[in-house]
Amino acid sequence: MPNVFLIGRPGCGKSVVFQILKGELQARGYRGELKRIDDFPILKHIFDTDTRYKRHRPAPGGGVKVTDDAVWDDLAKGLNDQALKLQSPDRLLFIEFSRDNYVRAFKNFSPEILKNSLIVYIDAPFDVCWERNVCRAREEQGLDAHLVSREEMEKTYARDDHEELPKHVAVPVLIVKNESDDMGNLRGELKKVVEKLTKIVSKPFKKGR
Repeated sequence: MPNVFLIGRPGCGKSVVFQILKGELQARGYRGELKRIDDFPILKHIFDTDTRYKRHRPAPGGGVKVTDDAVWDDLAKGLNDQALKLQSPDRLLFIEFSRDNYVRAFKNFSPEILKNSLIVYIDAPFDVCWERNVCRAREEQGLDAHLVSREEMEKTYARDDHEELPKHVAVPVLIVKNESDDMGNLRGELKKVVEKLTKIVSKPFKKGR
């Protein structure tokens, strides 16, 4: 089975995109498991064990700031290890993360994970992402509700290199616009992702899709 990478700055809508894709694929008759993983639990473990603040520090206004650049490689390697354990012909795995340097991040993923996979970059304006980030931390619960500090957002996620990915990673990249909270527009953008996935997944779909 291929793996689907959902990438984009915090607040771009990765979890919402996963839920929409899950519903669309199941509606078309996909019979396998659809599972998502992200690197925040790994990052939280690093923060929780870094009691002397050698790799991070609290940020003004809430959240934290990563101070050890090697953390980003550790997160990608941790995701790769998780993904390797979860590979199955009965499971379509969605791997979510945010970076400023995606070319560097994907160097930490093994050929087995990248083979026949798909990268979906969710493009949303910085200010929109920041507002969503604040709202989810205030209104939601669980690990998805964590706050990414304004300092981290501005220094790490204001810009990224996703446009360079096709030159460095042999994985198709689809760009999805998610500039507002209009679910109709987002569903329209995701049609190209659904069509691509129905062609590359090895798990059969039920007849009559």
